[in-house]
Amino acid sequence: MLIRPYQTTDAEAIAAIYQDSVLGIGATAYNAEQIAVWSAYPDDIEEFRRSLQQGLTLVAVSEGQLLAFGQLNPLNHIAFLYTASQAARQGYATKIYLKLETYAIQRGVEHLHTEASRISKFFFSKMGYHITETEVVTRKGVELERFKMAKIISFQ
Repeated sequence: MLIRPYQTTDAEAIAAIYQDSVLGIGATAYNAEQIAVWSAYPDDIEEFRRSLQQGLTLVAVSEGQLLAFGQLNPLNHIAFLYTASQAARQGYATKIYLKLETYAIQRGVEHLHTEASRISKFFFSKMGYHITETEVVTRKGVELERFKMAKIISFQ
């Protein structure tokens, strides 16, 4: 497994990972309407490409295939962390996450936060995060429950 920085030519493959993850994994915790709205996020590929260029975006590659990605943007926020459904629970997200956390620590960040889905909240709990707030966001008229989570990463 190779973890490397995002390249603009990765955008389409990352959009496919995002959608596959939401459709394949997200469907276990959200209804069809919620999944349809959530999975549509990268449909505007140029806007998605611009968002991936923000902060630090890393991808996991195995045998030439992109299988996961994560993003730190800004330095104290995990903005994305998605794994293709066929690569779920194989350590890709963990490896990306640990590199993002290390990057943040090296830059003096003391706390990390994220907004986790019903599924990813378990991953972030394993990484030492705690829920600070449960919230409902509305996307295209559809409500989605998610969890604001935080973690102290430096005791300065």
